[in-house]
Amino acid sequence: MKVDFLIIGQGIAGTCFAFELLKKKKTFIIIDKFHKKTSSRIALGIYNPLILKWFTKPWHIDKQIEYFYIFYNELNQFFKQDFYCDLGIYKYLQSASEQNNWLIKSVSSDKLKYMSPDLYSIDHHGLINSQFYGLVKHAGRLKINLLLETFRRYLHEKNLIVDTQLNYQDVIIESDSISFQDIHANNIVFCEGASLKNNPYFNYIKLNPTKGELLIIYCKSLDLDKIIHSKFLFIPLGNDYYSVGSTYNWSDVNNDFKTEEARQKIKIMLDKTIKMKYKIVDHYAAIRPSTFDRRALVGRHPVYHNMYILNGLGTRGVLLAPYLSNLLVKHIYLDKMLDLEINVNRFINKKSPQ
Repeated sequence: MKVDFLIIGQGIAGTCFAFELLKKKKTFIIIDKFHKKTSSRIALGIYNPLILKWFTKPWHIDKQIEYFYIFYNELNQFFKQDFYCDLGIYKYLQSASEQNNWLIKSVSSDKLKYMSPDLYSIDHHGLINSQFYGLVKHAGRLKINLLLETFRRYLHEKNLIVDTQLNYQDVIIESDSISFQDIHANNIVFCEGASLKNNPYFNYIKLNPTKGELLIIYCKSLDLDKIIHSKFLFIPLGNDYYSVGSTYNWSDVNNDFKTEEARQKIKIMLDKTIKMKYKIVDHYAAIRPSTFDRRALVGRHPVYHNMYILNGLGTRGVLLAPYLSNLLVKHIYLDKMLDLEINVNRFINKKSPQ
């Protein structure tokens, strides 16, 4: 079988890149062993145009948001689904200092699009704090599990996925093609998340992975339909189920085991957010593919001209994956330059590839 691309990994990065190729009428096969608890599959799916700790804007966020709606609306049309809920995020502003900071920053011309100029009250029977919320606009939740499962079914129907764990030794690299089993591709792109640490072709890159943990709770009759940020995110999932999280742990990244410490951290914050009884029905943990400079890894391998990477999306994958996939496709087929901030070649001077 001959295709344009082998895509390694079907998380949010691999899925978005594959859809970009579909739109360009390029052919591909995805290599991905299904796991229920990858970082993409347990992700909260939140898209948010602000860094809420400082009320600042991330890298290229205006372009990311603009392309977010274009891309996911195309996905909605393609699959006849609604994959995202543009609910906004209600940021709880606990102190007078936080409230003043929000009000000052919200009137600046570059943030007015994303920050409400006024503070809101949420009059709800289940909330402990009813006042002093700032509304983050152009924010909400992507139904990430629904998207990944829908896309995977499509891949199976079209015979576009091989459900196996890639053995790097089975990849044969030649000047004009990449071979794996009976598949011959012009190019290969690695979208494998935290598994990048095992990739011999990009071993000159050092990730700074973080473990994230979240809880799923059942709270009968809470009937809360708003996303609330109060240190952790509180997200309605429907039918009285809610997702709460997630934590950040930079030291315990050798496995995706759940920890009692994270469970208690989330529970303490949850008990400060809602005053109704609830039941913890699930607890998830996964490793995020973060980088030391908090920038993604995009671009061509410095030695193999037909090998690419799309990785290091960290906690902002829902927004970054479509935007970066589009940039990478343009880089490959239209020779568009990639920003040095995200270009994987920024690591070459730090450690040469083997």
